[in-house]
Amino acid sequence: MSDNNIQSTVCDARESWHFGNENPMLLLCGLTCEVGELASAIRAKYVYNKELPPDEDKSSLKHEMADVAIYLYALAEKCGIDLDSAIKSKIEINNKRFKK
Repeated sequence: MSDNNIQSTVCDARESWHFGNENPMLLLCGLTCEVGELASAIRAKYVYNKELPPDEDKSSLKHEMADVAIYLYALAEKCGIDLDSAIKSKIEINNKRFKK
């Protein structure tokens, strides 16, 4: 649906993982779970100050953020939305709304 390279790449990869037939509600459930995992990783690092080796620590946050983005791009694709264009549009709206 999208000309967006990242969105297309994400959706092509998910299809190769045999996740291509998910409906928007399943994607939303997956996104919610991934946001929870990201919250847990952030809590471990910044609230509990859990000491992990630097590479492992960055990897955890980095991979959880990527999982959230993957689900969000897949959900956008299923809903016929070019997420990058939507983000650019929303930034313009927020710039008008919040700039002083």
